[in-house]
Amino acid sequence: MLEEKWVKATFIFIFLLFTVSGNAQFHKTDSIGNFYVSDNSLIWEKYFPLQDENDLDKQLKNQNFTANLNILRFKTSAMSSLTTLLAGNLPQYAQSEFEAFIDVRIMGDQYRITIKNITFPKFVESYYFNGRKQYTGRGTLSHYLLRPDKVIKRNSGTYNVMDSFDGAFMEIFSPNIDGY
Repeated sequence: MLEEKWVKATFIFIFLLFTVSGNAQFHKTDSIGNFYVSDNSLIWEKYFPLQDENDLDKQLKNQNFTANLNILRFKTSAMSSLTTLLAGNLPQYAQSEFEAFIDVRIMGDQYRITIKNITFPKFVESYYFNGRKQYTGRGTLSHYLLRPDKVIKRNSGTYNVMDSFDGAFMEIFSPNIDGY
């Protein structure tokens, strides 16, 4: 009788262990285009074909946004320089300078660019609380484009901002026709 209860309890424990670990591996994510949500943060990621590492290094050094990277010396992750989006009809935060964490991974004949922690360090947002004007700074793109449940907002403003960032990143990282 005692052995039977022990076997049942062990079976239930193993079943719960696999159930919980299985759910932990599939954390909730959302995506639109090259943007996706991971760990409650909005991330841009894209794979590109790699022709030559030297050409890619020159291409990245020629861009102000990626000048801090030096892939030939294994500096494949860095904070970007401050950059401004050149696009129309953007909200006030997206018109200010932004910076981001950039990660470049070379994998055979392609490379992957991951951009996360897109912040607007010089943008100061004002709002009213209890009749007094309050100020908050260092907003992130995740703060402005994700709902409280960490799902991407589905509206025209969000799509416009995401398209503007996507276009800017594609222009920076797409292999150029002249080699770099």
